Amino acid sequence: MKLRVPCMQCFQEQGHPSDELMSVELRDDGLLNITCQNGHATVTAIQEQKYELLFELAVMALLDGYPREAATGMAASLERFYEFAIRTLCAKRGIDDSAFIAAWKLVANQSERQFGVFIFAYMLEAGTPPPTIDEAKPTHIAGQDWKNRPWKEFRNSVVHKGYMPSVSEAMAYGELVFNHIKELTIWLSENCSEALNKVAFSRVAVAHNEAAGRLISTMSIPTLLSRTREGFPARTFMQAVEELKQYKPRMHHP
Repeated sequence: MKLRVPCMQCFQEQGHPSDELMSVELRDDGLLNITCQNGHATVTAIQEQKYELLFELAVMALLDGYPREAATGMAASLERFYEFAIRTLCAKRGIDDSAFIAAWKLVANQSERQFGVFIFAYMLEAGTPPPTIDEAKPTHIAGQDWKNRPWKEFRNSVVHKGYMPSVSEAMAYGELVFNHIKELTIWLSENCSEALNKVAFSRVAVAHNEAAGRLISTMSIPTLLSRTREGFPARTFMQAVEELKQYKPRMHHP
């Protein structure tokens, strides 16, 4: 996916936004390296977290008619949200980010271990196990036998066995993941707000380290899972999808 991004150095020099919008491919680290027609080399950091961007791409895939790619993206988004939540919970306890990174390397390739870390990190903070969705069962999709099987089996079948889900299955799975992440995000906002903000803006610090003298700016995308968007706690998955249809043209595939 590519984003259309203005040059912020042109903006500073001219006092108004430039008419030029550069098409820049989204990188894994959320940093956009830009060189405009005036030769300004700048770095723009996307404020949204990786799990937000993955979920956004997944729903875009669903809207474009690719339910399997959508379901795998939603599953990846949830895993990266658990990582974000663990990082936040560690930050609240005063654990340095470098220590977190060192510890994360020990579980980085094992999603089951990561999920276990999340369960106990949450329980240390809340005193109870977190809400989970692995054993939840679909209740309103037709045409398949998933009503009698948990979503964990659905996810594993799609990711590891090449199962090709229907649009209704991918939509139902997306709604489940959306509601789960939203519930936990609200809990983090209410219980770990300072740590949450610290972790959320850590990417800007990374941008400063990579800037090498270039101007640094930030950019925000109104993602479906953005906790700073007005009405986030009450927004339903279907409302979020309808909103995505409105601003999807601002982004495009390469």
